[in-house]
Formats: sequence, C-alpha cells, structure tokens
Amino acid sequence: MFFNQADLKTQVIDDNSYRQILAHSGSLMNVKVFFKQATPAAPIPVHQHVHEQTTYVLKGAFKFEIREATGTQVQEVHEGDSIYFPANVLHGCIPLADDSQLLDSFTPQREDFLQ
Repeated sequence: MFFNQADLKTQVIDDNSYRQILAHSGSLMNVKVFFKQATPAAPIPVHQHVHEQTTYVLKGAFKFEIREATGTQVQEVHEGDSIYFPANVLHGCIPLADDSQLLDSFTPQREDFLQ
C-alpha cells in the first residue's frame, strides 16, 4: 500500500507538537512527530502503551527518559540516534532544539491514533 505525502493528515498532539501517520497496517505503523520549539526546562512527560516502539531522531535533539524495573535512564539523543522501547515501559521526551522531528514505529499499530 502507498501513503503519499499529499494525502497525509496532521494530528495536533498539544500546543508544541503534532504528528502524521505514515505507512501502517495491523501489525506495524510509522509516525512522524514534529516539535515546534525546544522545551529544555520542562519536565519529561512519561507514558506507556502495550506497543513495542522504536524511535529514530530525524532532526534536532531530545532528552529521553525510560523507566524500567531495573531503574530510570535519562539520555540526550541527536539526529541519527535511535531508541527501542519494550511494551508497557514508561518513557517520554522533551525537545532540546526548535523544529525537532522523530520517526516512531509501533507494533502492533496504534489504533488510538487512527480514531
């Protein structure tokens, strides 16, 4: 299946971020996430979901937090870096540069993003 840029819808996440759902099917989904401004002083908002996730930094820099049973990891990542998140693990990020972008992949696809 083809997903052409001209046909992609933009979903607002909050005042500083939005996403575009890219190619997806029942077992896999790609999502591009855009951040307008850096928020280095903000606390990292964490969340969890049943999906496995990988994240690739397309542009800019981020501070990521991952909370596992073995402890909390906080690390800065930059363009070209990638991260893996197991299912149900608390994680989150804040952008450290204006106009930062991520490419997230989920398995299975995020049905909540499609509603």
